[in-house]
Amino acid sequence: MRVLYIVPNAYVRNLRRTLSGESGTCLVMTLPGLVAQILKEGLVSYKEDQILEEVALWQTVRDHADVLQFFGPIAHYPGFIQELKWLFRQLDYGEDIFASMPGEGQGELRLLHNHYQQILSKYGIMTAPVQLKRSLELAKQRRVLAEVDVIRLQGIEPNPLQQELIDVLAEGRRLEIVWPKVQEPVIEVRKASDPVAEVEMIGQALRKQIEEGTPLETLGVAFPSPAQYLPILLPVFEKLKIPWRAPEVSLRNTALGKTVLTTLLADLQGWNKHHLELLTAPGWGFPFGLTADEHRLLRLAPPLKGLPAWKSYLGQEPGWKSVLELLTDLVKGFVEKPLQDYGVWLENLLNQLQPENWVWPQENLDNWAELVKAWDGMQAIASSLQKCDWLITAEQFVQLLQSLLDSYQIRGRRVFSERVQIVSTEQLGAYTYEELHVGGLVEGQFPPRTSVHWLTKTKSLLSRNELYERLSHGASKVYLYYPEVDREGKLNLPATILPKVEEEETTSRPELTHYPTLFFGRGFLRDDQLLTMLQRRILEEGLSVSQLNRYANCPYQFFCGHVLQLQPDEEVSLELDARDHGNLVHGVLQTFWEGYLEGPLPSIEDGQAQIEGLLHREYSAMGAHPSPRLVRSMRDFIRSDLQWAQGGFRPKYLEKWFQGLVIDTPAGVVSVRGRIDRIDRNPDGAYILYDYKTGTAPQINAMVEGKDVQIATYLLAAQNILPQGRNVGAAYYLISDRSRKGIFHENYYRALGVTKGKNVLNEQEFAAQNHKFAEILQGYIRSILEGRFPIEPASPRICSFCAFQGICRKEAGF
Repeated sequence: MRVLYIVPNAYVRNLRRTLSGESGTCLVMTLPGLVAQILKEGLVSYKEDQILEEVALWQTVRDHADVLQFFGPIAHYPGFIQELKWLFRQLDYGEDIFASMPGEGQGELRLLHNHYQQILSKYGIMTAPVQLKRSLELAKQRRVLAEVDVIRLQGIEPNPLQQELIDVLAEGRRLEIVWPKVQEPVIEVRKASDPVAEVEMIGQALRKQIEEGTPLETLGVAFPSPAQYLPILLPVFEKLKIPWRAPEVSLRNTALGKTVLTTLLADLQGWNKHHLELLTAPGWGFPFGLTADEHRLLRLAPPLKGLPAWKSYLGQEPGWKSVLELLTDLVKGFVEKPLQDYGVWLENLLNQLQPENWVWPQENLDNWAELVKAWDGMQAIASSLQKCDWLITAEQFVQLLQSLLDSYQIRGRRVFSERVQIVSTEQLGAYTYEELHVGGLVEGQFPPRTSVHWLTKTKSLLSRNELYERLSHGASKVYLYYPEVDREGKLNLPATILPKVEEEETTSRPELTHYPTLFFGRGFLRDDQLLTMLQRRILEEGLSVSQLNRYANCPYQFFCGHVLQLQPDEEVSLELDARDHGNLVHGVLQTFWEGYLEGPLPSIEDGQAQIEGLLHREYSAMGAHPSPRLVRSMRDFIRSDLQWAQGGFRPKYLEKWFQGLVIDTPAGVVSVRGRIDRIDRNPDGAYILYDYKTGTAPQINAMVEGKDVQIATYLLAAQNILPQGRNVGAAYYLISDRSRKGIFHENYYRALGVTKGKNVLNEQEFAAQNHKFAEILQGYIRSILEGRFPIEPASPRICSFCAFQGICRKEAGF
């Protein structure tokens, strides 16, 4: 079953990593990406140019400036262009914005919108809404994305036109609308003295998690308005070495963008002293290379105005002479003329402002790369402007160019390593994190103040409760921050929707000294404070399969290793131990099957040659050689493995992590996590879980009775790992004799090549076994939370390999 996930752009990468093990059955796309795919399948060619879309808006207003009555008083303001962009977008996506709009406004808006579409048609541009409409037509004509069986909208709120496309695509398919939520998140409200302290608190929490090895994609940061925090985030995260995805920067905020705009504004405003100071500032303006004395001459200059006056005052200095001649030449002919001429002017200016004039790549590669991106963006604007022939004044061109530079976003340096993601609070809801840090939660900012639109009378449909619901259920642990004062020192109020913060007591009381006791007696932890700390820790962190298995083998061994967190001294040895051999074999098998999860399988001979080559390579990296016996075992194993894979069940997922198994206890819900070496899947959707064993496996009786926690936990976790499939067993896969020992469903034991016995169960017995395992795990976890850690190993063999024999002093073998 192939599932198409449609998610917001901010979460595509995260979801793809989460679903990486299911790459053959899952597609992850954004809505624009889906539209592009449909157009590609339909062999539709089209041209996109957001620069010309912006220019068309300005041209539309300019062409109708003399006839506008309703919009006339505001049409000359740059903000009206952005308002018009929003209105056109609402119209194009099918939103009903005319219901409460005055009739005069409706008529003028339709007039402007029709003219805008005509200009785009002249340029041959297909906007995003037009692409969407065209893809909708194709989807109605024939079935697109034929391989997709299920469409899952995750964190998406489609507009009417997008919804129509989704409805058409969903015909004959299952449509799922998902807003991922953590059911019982831990929420903590934290107060900071000011925004800088707030960001530092968030940064330090992230730094701690990073140093503990937490995957970065499981950490999230959000603010109601991330742009407001950007000046604080940049230095604080740099200081704390937090790898994060910095937001895009507008072309206007680059050195090149500021230089070009300042040059144009300076000519319109008469060339004041501060214009020259900006344009010659090192690292900011033109790369003129003035001497220190020439800079000092400008600082001491009187407040002159106009280039002729500055030539008279500064022109005797060689550096200033070349600067003023260049500036005079640049602004020559800065009058009303066709827009395409301004495009030529901008291109000529760029020819004199090559990135290498500022810095060479060998001097500072990052700065040079940013300049190149800015130069490319400015060149794209110049090229687009040269396609437009309408007359424009110098003042109008400055306004237009400023708008274009604001809209053109430059991406940061592309890296392949994971980074902490920072989003707005309104973007939350499509993905769940392990930890989510949300700052800036003050009244007025969160939830953001929303007012009825002045013209359409519409208002955001997202309520404050819905927004908080998404935020508070966006991670297992949610930390909510608010600063007591803003950056100007004005008092803030925490958002009223936040949980109340417990105020610290001001009255001093003598603190009672607590002396914890580890006296066990019969193996019960009786110290209330230590027991409470243990319960809190397990409820927050959960338990791993290996930890539960350790408790089942010996409760006291679990107490030493997990509760006291004692670390036994490692024995220094030049030889590989049993664990090393096991890890190497696991790695070899994982590497081998990673190449054959899809597509044709290798022949037996090729598979054996590959496995032997991998075995020698991995052992050589450790400075060792595999024994002839191990080589023979692995060759025999892969022969048998390939034969079974050709028969039906084939490896589909490797090293599959799970953490969705929850066990109810009187103290609360405990999550159980683990990693499964391999999941084999049958074409009919049935799948089985395997754990490789280089040694021996537990007895069948122990597995059926639930004494082996690993198999029990795997079977319970299997219910949530692949919800679209059907679990038919879990087993140990022994390398030595190629046998599989575990619990199996009777409908598949022949296909799996196992002998029928008490571990082969029918449907009713299989369900009863799962229920039995759930009760057993619940009993183990309840005993842990109650502090039951008696010295009761399951067998003398456990003591033979225990690192804590010197503590319990139980003689092995007796």
